[in-house]
Amino acid sequence: MDHLFSQLASLIPFEFFGRAGGGGSGGGGGEGGIEIVLGYLPMHFVGALLAKMRKVNLGLSILAQILGWLVAIGYFILLTSILRWYGGTIGAIGFAGMGAGLYGWFGKVKQSKFLKNKLKKAAVSDGVWDEASLSEYAKKTFMRYQSDWSSLNTDSMKEYMTPDYHYHASLLVYILQTMKRKNLMNNVVITSATIIDITDHEDNSQDTFTVGFTARANDQLVDAATNETIFTDNANFTEYWTFHRNGAKSWLLAGISQSTEDPYNRNTALAQFAASQGYRYSPDMGWLFIPRQGQLFGEAKFGTSDINNHVVGLYKGQMLVQIYTYNANPSGGSKNRVIAQVNVPRQYGNIIVRRKSRLNLFGIKNLQKIETEWTQFNDKYEVYASSYEGATSFELLNPTYMEQLEALGFTVTIEVVDNVIYLYTDERGSSVETYQTMLDLVNKAFNELRL
Repeated sequence: MDHLFSQLASLIPFEFFGRAGGGGSGGGGGEGGIEIVLGYLPMHFVGALLAKMRKVNLGLSILAQILGWLVAIGYFILLTSILRWYGGTIGAIGFAGMGAGLYGWFGKVKQSKFLKNKLKKAAVSDGVWDEASLSEYAKKTFMRYQSDWSSLNTDSMKEYMTPDYHYHASLLVYILQTMKRKNLMNNVVITSATIIDITDHEDNSQDTFTVGFTARANDQLVDAATNETIFTDNANFTEYWTFHRNGAKSWLLAGISQSTEDPYNRNTALAQFAASQGYRYSPDMGWLFIPRQGQLFGEAKFGTSDINNHVVGLYKGQMLVQIYTYNANPSGGSKNRVIAQVNVPRQYGNIIVRRKSRLNLFGIKNLQKIETEWTQFNDKYEVYASSYEGATSFELLNPTYMEQLEALGFTVTIEVVDNVIYLYTDERGSSVETYQTMLDLVNKAFNELRL
């Protein structure tokens, strides 16, 4: 069955997905657009979600595969009953999407003849488009980046990245450093590297090309302080690397996107919001930055839990700010939470500040309930902390800031874990308005904190 459906996958224009995953603009063929949007993409998304279950254990792996193919078959029957033979065509392409999501077939698809011819034509007038040279440069950059990422070497990254992408990559490295983590990529093997999209512009400074990499590695998330391996992933992965032209004959890496990114999940408005604030946006961050401490992430599981729509930047060029959606168990129907996270240079211990609710029947394990001197606040909010001194020194516990939270019209909970402050809600979606509100709360928090 795997061989049969991988053959179906090979019928789909490869360069389309380079763009859908965030690759370069232009240079793509437009054939098969409706069938891909209605057939391949929805099933690929479902398959990619189920693929996360496959990494947990054998039992869940078998269950995920059964569910995936049942969904694909059901989708095929539904489309056929509504659209007859045309629905059957779309449903057949959906099988390829499911296989691509579950097994990573996407990376096995060959480059289309359309793009092959376009590359040859571009190389006639400009030797910089020589396909072998581009592929070789991309492979060397890929391997160099694995080493630099593992060693957190942002100085080396600067030599082969655009300034904008280098800043984004440096922010991601800084997150790892603040979490005292390393993401070690060992025994990296490139199994395929295919140019899937090019833009040959009249203005050479606008030229781009995108390479689809399929690779495998011993991918380890490590606690740098204890040298404990937090999580290991040995699965094959597919990524799309976009390069921008830099001068007459050189190229710089301008972005990396994951095959697991759902094209419908990419929020262009959030990307624009992040840029307007001087921040950077990623649609899919996976589990790399999921904390291991605190109540908020108590149900988190590496390989299952997910961070998406990740926005990151620095407050006044110094303190790390992140806003993202978090889901503890995407395949289990758990709620998305929008979280604003701030790292500050001060320790407060563990603190929870939450609205009183009839659903909160119990206290919080290992934390003591604290009564403040503000009577009106005590009527509406509960405070739990690891120490009375930590809670009373926490500057956000004041009438002005808490009144701002109450005036929002939706509930925001505060959790502090040592020097990290989380403000979160599960009552709002990942819209620009919600992100703007959470960023405003962060900026107001900085005005209150005595740092």
